[in-house]
Amino acid sequence: MNYLVLKRILDIIFSLIFIVLTLPLLLLVLLITFFNLGLPLIDIRIPREGKNKKPFYMYKIRTRIYDQYGNSHYNKISKFIDNTGLNELPQLFNILKGDMSLIGPRAFICNEKLPAGQISPKRYMVKPGLISLSQVYGGRKLSYENTLKCDIKYYDNLSLSFDIKIFFKSLKTILKRILGR
Repeated sequence: MNYLVLKRILDIIFSLIFIVLTLPLLLLVLLITFFNLGLPLIDIRIPREGKNKKPFYMYKIRTRIYDQYGNSHYNKISKFIDNTGLNELPQLFNILKGDMSLIGPRAFICNEKLPAGQISPKRYMVKPGLISLSQVYGGRKLSYENTLKCDIKYYDNLSLSFDIKIFFKSLKTILKRILGR
């Protein structure tokens, strides 16, 4: 069986399991967001690049407060939700829909300014992931250049064993972030 077919089957199974397991937490975070920031709860204003550069809307719980000029900032609660990644729980529904995969390159914003000549077409041959190799190596703190290198490494090593390795390394990274270490 082609690994991408198996990967899709596993994405459906695991996204359903994680939706069921995290539903109480997701509802709690949505409730906190409602009382903290108000509506809308889900931020889908900016399209992302998916497989084959096909645009899609990535579901995220809103954590930023916008002013009338388009500037944004966090408050203490929304920053905690963002820093712990709890705002990304709705992406499990993107996985179920088929826009994303559990593991894959991080989805860039459509028309985002990226380093010229450094984007391998390999990164667009797989679906973007909720979890990515670049998150294991620094996430947002990683430069675009290093993120793109992680995307190539991911595609070149695409396998069930590599996905499992990334999954468990990311759990370790997330736990460190939550525990403040």
